[in-house]
Amino acid sequence: MNTSPSPASSAVHPVKVGQLWQDMAPDMVDRERMLRVVAVTETHAECVVERDNRPGMTGRTARPLALKRFTTSAFRLIEDAVDDADQVLYARFLAAMADVKGGTASPEGYATAALRVHHELTAESARALG
Repeated sequence: MNTSPSPASSAVHPVKVGQLWQDMAPDMVDRERMLRVVAVTETHAECVVERDNRPGMTGRTARPLALKRFTTSAFRLIEDAVDDADQVLYARFLAAMADVKGGTASPEGYATAALRVHHELTAESARALG
């Protein structure tokens, strides 16, 4: 894994939905744990584990993280959010997949979660047009 700083790595970026951060805690670096921000409050970021070498961790919701932790060496920005609708939609799908609980989550559970979001988006689009 390339551990050199990327151009996106900087503590000056505000935490935004859609960003991908690497957890730089000593026990997490070896696991290559990556967190995708799915929601931001005034004080915390809600994240989904997008990558983790430990089986069963990918797709889980991480505990809310204080925004100030992102300005330290605890996290490194890997991918900044793109300011377009696709990024927001991707975050919604990730959040729905994170709701699939347990170590025995199945592909069917993830597909059902994605289908639920698809139906929500279709209904929202129909309301906006009609």
